[in-house]
Amino acid sequence: MNLKYAYTRLNVENYEACKLFYKNVLGLTALYENDAEEYAELDAGETKITILNRARLKEYIGPTEAVAYDSHNAKIALTFTVRNLDEAIAHLKSHGVVMINDPWQRPEDGLMQGGFITTCFRDPDGNLIEFEQILS
Repeated sequence: MNLKYAYTRLNVENYEACKLFYKNVLGLTALYENDAEEYAELDAGETKITILNRARLKEYIGPTEAVAYDSHNAKIALTFTVRNLDEAIAHLKSHGVVMINDPWQRPEDGLMQGGFITTCFRDPDGNLIEFEQILS
């Protein structure tokens, strides 16, 4: 089997608010938008993030599969690197984003030389997002 990672899809309750958040606050570029179907694909650098109104999810997985959501879900986190974490946090706060935690430094552990500084916040639908500034 030869797999190639295609994208991460967020199944959201509020399609419009999330689409605008990822475009206007995080600055991702829309590659495709179909507001009638409540689906959008956004350029996230090495991959894409897609947004789908989760009310439409049954069309993809069938009517018998149970689906549950929790507003504090942390089973997945979207992690982005930023050049300057302080500037990124100021930008987020200027858009009303509430940070979950204060920035903290993760020491060098062999995986990332110099370590990194990180902090987390949530999108309008409660999905966990992490920003990292790589230290070198």
